[in-house]
Amino acid sequence: MRKISCSLLIVLLFIGIMATGVFAENIKVGYIASNMAADSNVAAYAGMEAYAEREGWDVELIDCQGDITKFSPNIINFVSKGVDAIALCCSEKSLIEEGVAAATKAGIPVFLEDTENIGETIVNGTSNCWAMGALLGSQVVDRIRAMKPEGGNVALIGMPDLYVHRQRLQMMEAVFNSPENEDINILAVEACDVSNWPTVPYEITRNWITQYGDDLDAIIGTWDGIGWGISRAILDSGMTKDNIFTMSIDGSDQTYDLIRRGDPFVAVIAQNFSGWSEVVGDAIQAVVVEGKNPADVVPVSRTVYVPYKWIDSTNVPDKDEGVEFGYEGLF
Repeated sequence: MRKISCSLLIVLLFIGIMATGVFAENIKVGYIASNMAADSNVAAYAGMEAYAEREGWDVELIDCQGDITKFSPNIINFVSKGVDAIALCCSEKSLIEEGVAAATKAGIPVFLEDTENIGETIVNGTSNCWAMGALLGSQVVDRIRAMKPEGGNVALIGMPDLYVHRQRLQMMEAVFNSPENEDINILAVEACDVSNWPTVPYEITRNWITQYGDDLDAIIGTWDGIGWGISRAILDSGMTKDNIFTMSIDGSDQTYDLIRRGDPFVAVIAQNFSGWSEVVGDAIQAVVVEGKNPADVVPVSRTVYVPYKWIDSTNVPDKDEGVEFGYEGLF
């Protein structure tokens, strides 16, 4: 009788622990990054690691290393491992379709960072690239007019592999082509991709400076990595930010260094990459750990836009200090 009572007590205790969710918090999250050589991916993953550490989760990283065709195979890899949740950083919906279908069939929810929703993905924590593209274009126009009241000329380098970069470029072009900005002309538009961005923007910029010279006032890329090559090419051509400047979208220590020392990279829209992971972490906590209906957790759009911040020489952070965003997550 004593043995039965003890066994019953253990069972009841186990049931009680399960009911309070103690065991439910010991989950495993599979995290797939586009390219851990990019500051955005590093910061976003660090945010997920920090969230997981607070909650006692395990996180496993797979890095696509710039080969974005690996997203679906890597999702399927995590499905085979039986993870509790999958998070994707900086992909494209056409690249994740097969993997998301496999995860959905296996009953594993998929959460996104800076990646367009598809199928039954839960939420996309991201920055508003339409709005950032318009802001960047507006800042370019304002700076050119401050330097040259008669207006001037810009050239653009995009990275069309990913939809977020297409959005930014489209909005910049809309600003420059607006009837309100007839004094601003687009002289040229070219592109790099996720595999050649470390070298191609530099080469494009050197060619443009040779071709257009003093007619160019600004050369703008859709993210920091493009801007680094642009800025270096301007300096190597014997020019300064007073001749040709660049601005971009992302925000990183390398970019802040360039702004502080007065290079042609004069400003950036800083994204809160770890904020993407706050959104996804909150959603995983609610949907996976607490078992809530996703419809009760995330907006109907399944998209949460994290605030960003304009950074130039007037407010660039000191070395080894980050930008304060003050974002507290989904809830």
